[in-house]
Order: sequence, then structure tokens, then C-alpha cells
Amino acid sequence: MNAIESLRIAFHALFNNKLRAALTMLGIVIGVGAVIGMLALGNGFQNFLNGQFAQLGAGNFYVAPFVNSNRLDAVTAARLTTSDALAILQPGRAPAVERAAIEWSDPVVVTGSGQRRNYDVRAVNADWFVVTPQELGAGRLFTADEDRERLRVAVIGRVVADRFYGGMSGAVGQRINLDGVGFTVIGVLATEEGSVSIGADPAEAIFIPYQTGLARLFRNQTSDAINVSIMTVKARSVPEIDAAIRQVTAILRDEHRLTYQDNDFTIINPEQIAAQFNVVIGGFNAFLGLVAGISLLVGGIGIMNIMLVSVTERTREIGLRKAVGARRRDIMLQFLIEALVLCLIGGAFGILLGYTLSLAGTFILTELFNTAGAAASVSLANVILATSIAAAIGLAFGFFPALQASRLNPIDALRTE
Repeated sequence: MNAIESLRIAFHALFNNKLRAALTMLGIVIGVGAVIGMLALGNGFQNFLNGQFAQLGAGNFYVAPFVNSNRLDAVTAARLTTSDALAILQPGRAPAVERAAIEWSDPVVVTGSGQRRNYDVRAVNADWFVVTPQELGAGRLFTADEDRERLRVAVIGRVVADRFYGGMSGAVGQRINLDGVGFTVIGVLATEEGSVSIGADPAEAIFIPYQTGLARLFRNQTSDAINVSIMTVKARSVPEIDAAIRQVTAILRDEHRLTYQDNDFTIINPEQIAAQFNVVIGGFNAFLGLVAGISLLVGGIGIMNIMLVSVTERTREIGLRKAVGARRRDIMLQFLIEALVLCLIGGAFGILLGYTLSLAGTFILTELFNTAGAAASVSLANVILATSIAAAIGLAFGFFPALQASRLNPIDALRTE
């Protein structure tokens, strides 16, 4: 008996017991669908997080005036100033560093066009727009000279422009008051609302020159020890980011005259955070795969059970086949193929279920949880994996019934009622 004849007999047996075959396949359908759907959701969320971290800028890391009070000695306090940024940029001191952007931000009362709202004002130097590039929708950005001269100019986010001036084009040239201090809007960022940023959302923030902010708005909030709330450092290349972090750490410890003390600053590396998140998500995906694998195991047990029933029902048929010359391997191959066909058909419906689950998951992530870009990703590798698992289950759980069928004595089988 060849494989084609075995396939024909397998499909004939399945069609003769449609309901039983469908119920048997249900476990495989659910298991394969769960494997594909869960892995697709995990991959989609992982891609979303990687994209969010990428928005922070490749090769960027951050220095903040935060300390671990549980480890730090009692006489040392947090410190971060503009002189630290100048020290980092001194030629030869940090060769792996390309630029350093400084910022101080605080919420202020913003008035304009007869409206009054609270927004975060971010006082940044001109390099901030280079280190963390933003899309410019109208007007221009302020320059290093305007920062040095402490001019009262402002770049606002698109949400601010829409609420105060009805759009980006109408905002350029307008006056805006920040805690009673008048500024001229010279540019509007087109960055989308909800974009990832260290600090306030750029779409809902107002940017002014750093020196202007310290002199006119934030002089009571800053001190000689801390006048930078966050420093964004850009390495010359992504592979050099670890070297840049080591160099910046050494410079700041030297500038702050730290010897045995812990750092009085904190360095945040998005690459490390992203790697940690990927490890967590990878573990979560493995857990989801394990849970889905249990469904496949249950489905496999169902396959074995129904094949054992099939062997019992077809004992006389097996005896007759052996009596006319069928070999043990022919009988075994026939039942193995039946189990394999059962699992592969269930796997095909499981793939359709997995795609459906991935679409539903995408809707939940993007619409209900507002995580645009977190689309579930069904990869070909996951489809092949699920199909292979279904085939393996068919062979593994169909082997024992097939072996039992092949060992039947033809005379005893023919006597079976």
C-alpha cells in the first residue's frame, strides 16, 4: 500500500465520522491558534517597545541629578550643572561623545489669545534639537546665539499651537506669556502627540532658550548645585555608547571631586532598559507558548484516544487487510497518516484562528489601550513552528494506536464481532 492510497483511506475515514473528527481536531485548532496568536501579540508589543525606545535617539543616554539615598553618604547631595556639560565637551576629555544637550523644565501658567492653561516649559540649549531631532512644522528653531543673548523666543508643540492659535501656520509670530513674561513664537514642532520623550510630551510643551529660562523664569528653582534637570548625551556612534558612559562618569566624578563616594548623579541608558524589557517580553512569550502548548498536549491526547477507538472499530478491516497481504508497516503507516492528516487539518484551522486572534489583539492594543504601532505581528517562523508542532503531535500520539493496529493477529481480528 503506497502513501497516496493511505491518504485516500485516511480522508475517507475522516469524512465518515465528520463530527467526531471535528471534535477531535478542536484541541489542535485551539492550541495552534493560541500559539500563533499569543506569539504574534508578544512580537507586536516587543516591536512597539523597541520603536518607542528608538524615538529617544540612537546612541543617546541621559544624566540626571538623582541619587540613591539608601547608599549615598549623608554629606553628599545630587549635583548637575551647566559646567558639567562644558567639561564633557572639552576637547579630548570624552572622545566618544559627540554632543551634550542640557535642559531645565517646570510647569508654568501660559496665556495667549485670551486663553490660560498650564503647560511644561522646557528651557533647552540649541543642541537639544540636534541630539533629539524633532519634526518642524512651521517657522524655525532658535539658535545658540539667541540662547547666549537670552532672547525671549519660543518654539511650541503642535497641540499648544492648535489650542491657542488654531493651527501651526497661525502661531508663528504670535505673542505668548509664560508666568507673565512675554515671548515671541518663532516655530512650531510637528511632532505627533504621545511621542516618547524624556520629559514632557514635545507636542504639549513649550521650548525656550536655556539661558533665557534660567534668567527670566526659573532662577528661583535652580541652585549652584543643580541647574540642569536632565542632560542628553549623544555618543559618536551606537557601538561607542558604553565607552561614552564610562568617560562621562569619570569626568563628572572628577568635576564633583568624588573619591570613595557613590555617584551624585544617575545615568540612564535606554539601550539597557530596552534590552531588559526584551528579556522580560521574551520570558512572557515563552510562558504564553507554554500555556498554548498545554492546549496542544490536550489535543494530542484527544488524537490518541480517537485513534485507539478507530483501531477498535476497524479491527475486522485490519484483519482482512492482513489476510490479503498487507504488512505490519502498511497498517502502521495507514494509521499514522490518519493521525497526521487529522492534526494538519486542525493546524490549518488553527492558523486561521491565530490570525483572527492577532487582529483582535491589535485592535485591543491600538484602540482600547491607545498604543499606536503595537500591531500584532504573525511571522512565518511562528506559522511553521505551530504547523510543525501539530505534525509532531500527530506522529507522536498516533504512533501507539498505529503500533497496536499493526500488531493485531489477522485471525483474531477476523473473529472480532
